[in-house]
Amino acid sequence: MEPLNHHTLLIFSIFFLITFNSANAICVPINGTKPTTSPSPSPYASPISQPVAAPESVPFHLPALNQKPKLLFPIFPSLMEAVPQSLHTDPSLKKICAATDFPEVCISSIAPLLNGKTDPISVVELAIKAATEHTQVAVATATKIATSPGIAPDIASTISDCKDSYDDALDNFQKALDALSSRDVGTMNSMLSAAITDFSDNDDFLAGKASSPVLLEFNAKLSKMTSNCLAIVSLIK
Repeated sequence: MEPLNHHTLLIFSIFFLITFNSANAICVPINGTKPTTSPSPSPYASPISQPVAAPESVPFHLPALNQKPKLLFPIFPSLMEAVPQSLHTDPSLKKICAATDFPEVCISSIAPLLNGKTDPISVVELAIKAATEHTQVAVATATKIATSPGIAPDIASTISDCKDSYDDALDNFQKALDALSSRDVGTMNSMLSAAITDFSDNDDFLAGKASSPVLLEFNAKLSKMTSNCLAIVSLIK
């Protein structure tokens, strides 16, 4: 075989290089899809990143100005409403009412009238005034019942007697207040005891009568309030 000359080898080498580079430049995958090529990063590329599309905004609804915010623990208000009034009362008043036979009645009737003074003299004055106001409501109730259309004459007469007893109790409360100004404890005890008798008389008037039970409820409450007044008077020195 005749050896290849220099020109022939040169042509053959050039052909080989062209074929080899073409094969590397175009690479056809087996599945026949076009190759995906990513451009090589340029050293002169801008450092600023391409803008990214903003995500869809999430709607945020502000509560109406007149709308109350929802409580995190809705049970708290209920628990606070169930707290006895005595837990919010002045400690001095609680101590005085603890010396009575009906401390809860004492606190509930006096606490709304507190004026900052919680010594026994000031407290008993408020207690008598509270009993007076409650008796005045009883008088108005008895008057309304006694003058109701269609009420039986005997029931009307009984209710009228109750009203008279309430009026007597009001007079006794006033005399007790008058005695308080001079620290006349003896007179106060007498007048308050007489008021309790007035309420007891009303129970006797209403016994066995088919009358409204509301007056019996008044009598029970007023007897407790007046008994508390007597207990507080005993604390006056």
